[in-house]
Amino acid sequence: MPPFLSRFPLLLGADVCDARQKQELLDEFFDHRPFLVASIVMALVIVQVCLSGQTPTALMAAGMLVCALFVRIMTAEAYRRYGRGGDERRWLRIFAAMCVAIAMLWGSTGAVLYGAADANMRLAVLAIGCVLIQAVTLRTYMAPGPTLAQVFILIAFHLPVLVADGLTVLVPICLLYGGFQAYCILQLGQVRLRQMHAERDALRLLDELQRTNVELTRANLRLAQSAFSDPLTGIGNRRRFEEALGALAAAAGREGSALSLLMIDVDGFKRFNDAHGHVAGDEALRLVAGVLETTAGRQGHVVARYGGEEFVVLMARSGLDEAVALAEAIRAAVGVPGAMPLTVSIGAATSAPSDPPAALVERADAALYAAKRAGRDRVVAAGAGPDRDLRRA
Repeated sequence: MPPFLSRFPLLLGADVCDARQKQELLDEFFDHRPFLVASIVMALVIVQVCLSGQTPTALMAAGMLVCALFVRIMTAEAYRRYGRGGDERRWLRIFAAMCVAIAMLWGSTGAVLYGAADANMRLAVLAIGCVLIQAVTLRTYMAPGPTLAQVFILIAFHLPVLVADGLTVLVPICLLYGGFQAYCILQLGQVRLRQMHAERDALRLLDELQRTNVELTRANLRLAQSAFSDPLTGIGNRRRFEEALGALAAAAGREGSALSLLMIDVDGFKRFNDAHGHVAGDEALRLVAGVLETTAGRQGHVVARYGGEEFVVLMARSGLDEAVALAEAIRAAVGVPGAMPLTVSIGAATSAPSDPPAALVERADAALYAAKRAGRDRVVAAGAGPDRDLRRA
């Protein structure tokens, strides 16, 4: 496209508009309601010319006005049926052709009415022509090419009748008026382009801000998870256990339900480390954590590393029998023969609703040490009654 013509595109800012904006602009271009208002005004002039005795001329003007209406309405109806979501370039070309056709019909109508009208009505015809040009400029400045074509076609059809009427002085005025309209269209287009670029930049910045917020939220979640997870085993850490213990103990107190705790210790872990090395020791801890996650974590219980080779399982709404059964399942799963000869000792305890959380930890810890004193690789339970005796499971 030549540089001069590139300043008058069918759709200003087509490279900036997204699909939704292009669709909205096309909807606006093919809206025929403003055209109906302009046609009504021109029809009133036609009626006045008819009443003045120029019936054939009035009928000719009325026929051209009806043709313009037909072209405008049928094009808008075709767009409504087939154009939405279609090829916008094709419909922009149709819009441009429609603008040229209507401008020729309007210009012809105005020229015919001017030639048939008396002196007073000629002024009204020229005024209506100026209003139509101004309306075209304001309505379609987003399509500079079709807009300028309409403006200059309307002026071109009026110039011969002005010259024929001896009003040659109006010719430069009309040309200056057309130049002024072209200047306004270009200025409006530049303002609109700047606005569209600003809107695009704002949307881009908004998208970047939203992506940054999402990434920040994910980072915060990862940070929160890392604050409550053990880096070696991936299960909860002691902080996670202590927060869960406080929350579940409070809930148990409100509900009057039982709360159980298993304290698990890997038997002879120091000797294992000395014999197999720290890398194997870390793998052993991960193995035990995996067993706990599989047997207890998937049931909704809180699994955490308490410290060193000690682990805990916190069981809400669970009595001592359930705790002991789960402890035996854990002990059996860890003690399966394999590459790592591991066993665990487990202390189980259940608290009454009125007991403080620390009491539950003390009883489970006492049961754990009782299991270790009794020879390890076993479960010992501490009751929740007044005697709180230790018993071998």
